[in-house]
Amino acid sequence: MSPDAATVSASFGPADWIVVLLYMAIVTGIGLWTARGQKSQRDYFLGGRSLPWWAVGFSIVATETSALTFIGIPAGVIGALALTESGAITAGGGTMFFMMVVIGYITGRLVVIKYIIPHYFKGDVYTTYELIFKAFGNRSRITASALAVVAITLGAGVRVYVTAIPIMIVMRTIPGLENSGILEAVTIIMVAAMLYVALGGIKAVVWTDMLQYFIFVGAGLLALLYIPSLLHGDMAAPGGETGWNAVRSVAPEQLRWFNHGFVGAAAVAEGLGREPGLWELIKANVASIVGGQYNLISGILGAPIGIIFAFGFDQMNVQRVLACRNTRDGQKAMGLSAVIIGPQFLLFLLIGAALFAYYTINGWEFGAIKPWDPNLATPSPRSDFVFPIFILTHMPVVAKGFLIAAILAAAMSSVSSALGAIGSMAVMDFYRPFRRKKTDAKTEMLLSRGAVVLAGVGLIAVAMACRAAPLIFDLAFQLAGLTTGAIMGAFIWGLLHRRGRSGPVIAGMACSFFFMILFNFILNHTDYAVNWVWHALVGTVVCVAVIALASIPGEGIGLDETIDHDA
Repeated sequence: MSPDAATVSASFGPADWIVVLLYMAIVTGIGLWTARGQKSQRDYFLGGRSLPWWAVGFSIVATETSALTFIGIPAGVIGALALTESGAITAGGGTMFFMMVVIGYITGRLVVIKYIIPHYFKGDVYTTYELIFKAFGNRSRITASALAVVAITLGAGVRVYVTAIPIMIVMRTIPGLENSGILEAVTIIMVAAMLYVALGGIKAVVWTDMLQYFIFVGAGLLALLYIPSLLHGDMAAPGGETGWNAVRSVAPEQLRWFNHGFVGAAAVAEGLGREPGLWELIKANVASIVGGQYNLISGILGAPIGIIFAFGFDQMNVQRVLACRNTRDGQKAMGLSAVIIGPQFLLFLLIGAALFAYYTINGWEFGAIKPWDPNLATPSPRSDFVFPIFILTHMPVVAKGFLIAAILAAAMSSVSSALGAIGSMAVMDFYRPFRRKKTDAKTEMLLSRGAVVLAGVGLIAVAMACRAAPLIFDLAFQLAGLTTGAIMGAFIWGLLHRRGRSGPVIAGMACSFFFMILFNFILNHTDYAVNWVWHALVGTVVCVAVIALASIPGEGIGLDETIDHDA
């Protein structure tokens, strides 16, 4: 029989704590173990270029599968939560249309494998922005790196906030910590992540990521099997269906996964109250494809641009590929990630559908643990809280500890990647261009570790600023879209032209960045809608157009030249 709302309470017992603490001890131990024998920047930043491709492949997917995926993807299927006048919570509007975006996630990787990864093994490259340097000089590289640091900090900060939700709920089950908020939870996460990244460098990141991948996928499978198993007896669907049959009966809209994006004349006529003209029909279809829900067209044309940037030019991900032995291994690692990313997203989408069915049958009641941050002045229900609350209130002992550890794993794989990327960029893209004399490896590694700590403080600040955001999953990608096009455009121009002056490239990146800020401001304050899937493409077009208009023929530095990291 389903628990009454008044009796629903979150709990986290000693056995659950043992599971979480054991996980924390293992990942910290890996950081200490991998720190052994580090003698140079090549060891710390690239793992000596000796990491196996399969470990790197799992690490790539682990980075992409942050707590934002673990919590945000099911929340998107559940849909928006709302309070009625009586104080009851309702939910709806979610689907599995995100699978359309996953199509672009796969095709984008194929482009990276074929055309981009080979460039990184032509010289001893440490960061992606060294390719900008070789094409357009130092000023362009510094501009691109600065934008990248902004993007990484914003994106990872959002993911830290999402992870803090279940940690906050766990803390509130402890006597004396009932009023714990996001700040305390965020601090715990960041201290743990900074510790093993600062100690172990990219080796710690890759090996812990691989461990964390299997933890959160295993936990996801556990949840996917467990939630439908509750739907029987008094908890069966209204028609008597049980298990997955109950999910299909109660959540048919949530299980919809295919959306071509086009709007028929009949649907447009229903909205207008008359037959639409050709122009009205065209406008309705453009609005649906560009500003509506995830669809096949946005998955084919829009999503691959963001993925090409993320896995072809974003240091947070490319750093893993650079740790492979050679081009072939780097391509195999990326190929492995393309194979497993689809089933993984499907797993968490199905969890969202199962959760929707459970709470629709049981009632959207959460007992004393409400689905919002209690420290906000005007709290409102958030679907991001649903899965963490379910874990703490309904999962069996030990299983809930395993799931909380999995959320930590998903978060730390992304946070560690962000910190590791900023650490390497701080030395290679900001410190070295301005140093007056050569410094030893020990000094540069110390500077990198200091940058990791400073970046951690920045991530905490961003996480705290996210507390009132209504749609955290969309917010993460909207923030990424501010800089993605600017950096992507510079790389595309470099790959096409091989050489050039820095002025037009800097102008293109700056114009794209400020245009996207204005673009998002307009979208947030008007009725116009452009799904975040298209933002990277918009920013890239603006950047390339400005560079093309501002370009002046001149000599640059050859793209295929190598960089002497010991100079």
